[in-house]
Amino acid sequence: MAAIVLLSHATIMPPRASSSKTTIIAGILAGLLAAGLGAFYLHQQSAPHSDNAPAASSQTAAQEQNARAVDALMALPEIKAWSAHIEKASGGRAHGAVMETSPETRLVDGVACYQLSFFESTPDAAHRWESFVVSPDGKRILVEDIVNGGLLSLEQWRKDNAPMQRIATQ
Repeated sequence: MAAIVLLSHATIMPPRASSSKTTIIAGILAGLLAAGLGAFYLHQQSAPHSDNAPAASSQTAAQEQNARAVDALMALPEIKAWSAHIEKASGGRAHGAVMETSPETRLVDGVACYQLSFFESTPDAAHRWESFVVSPDGKRILVEDIVNGGLLSLEQWRKDNAPMQRIATQ
């Protein structure tokens, strides 16, 4: 209780007027501290750690292979035409998109391939148009045959399904 009494009798000094020089120095120090912390954080993020360097390297390689597979699929004339059609027919409200449909690769003739699908992406939903299996190098593209459960070559898919006609009838 005595402490409370002592505090109640303490003299409160008015805050000291801050000079512009003090404010500038404080700002510079705060900026330097923020820059130093940012540099330290970036260095820690980019520095290879001996424990997971091989995992990081293989993860980067897998991401590059996935990107190659997506690029190969997006280069198909059907995908380009479908995307352009969706964009035009929707007045820009919908877009064509290639997305990975499974994080797991699918083994085809001993090669772990990416499972990708072409979607019509609207503000409300995504509608799948077709599903594909693409090799990591992007050189082999197969189309999932949802009726028979197998895989079709691009040539067979084009012959059997006439995918370019899909946009002509919509």
